[in-house]
Amino acid sequence: MSDLISSLYPPPPPYVRFFTAENVRRAAELRKQHGADADKVLSETKDLRFLVPPLPPNKPQYRSFGDIWNFEDKFITLEESGIQQLYEEAENVEEETFTVERIEELKKLTKSLLLNFLEFTGLLAKNPALAHVKIEQIRVILINLHHLLNSYRLHQSREGLILKMEEKIRKDRETIQKIENTCLQVEERIRSLAWRENDVEVEHVDESQSAEPSREQIVEMVRKSVLEEA
Repeated sequence: MSDLISSLYPPPPPYVRFFTAENVRRAAELRKQHGADADKVLSETKDLRFLVPPLPPNKPQYRSFGDIWNFEDKFITLEESGIQQLYEEAENVEEETFTVERIEELKKLTKSLLLNFLEFTGLLAKNPALAHVKIEQIRVILINLHHLLNSYRLHQSREGLILKMEEKIRKDRETIQKIENTCLQVEERIRSLAWRENDVEVEHVDESQSAEPSREQIVEMVRKSVLEEA
């Protein structure tokens, strides 16, 4: 029974035992001594050859978890996937661009999907042996629908980013407004405090100026009052 149980994660590769602190120290010393030729020297050393970084891949694809992936992240067309394309495409239109014409094609494909499903249910009642043909047609329609929806991803991400930025700007403006309101409240409190201090004298007030002191004078008066109380 125990041989039927597999671990959740695969065991580490056997060459990890060479990544010891001593080998890392030796590799660092060899790199200092040999400079550009250090990788060649490390490759010729038995215990240190696994410490040499692998070369960059020179192929357009790589294999991971049993699947083949492209290094270049691109939108794969239906033709490249070996699927029949059921809708017409305008010339000079990028695959990742969502246009009004594609919206209409989505509506057409959706109606076609419903019609084929009704035909499929009728076929099951009359001739079930031919049901696989209709299933294949429905599969192709669904793949075309999915492909068109994927072309909307970039537009959706851009619109989502715009909404996030607008929300951030709105919150920043609200924060700035709250700060300004708080500053006005503090200024008003200081101004009222200055007027309540009867023993604070206003010096060098010009007759042409208003009797109300300026902000700089209020701050200076409050500072002097605080120093006297201390």
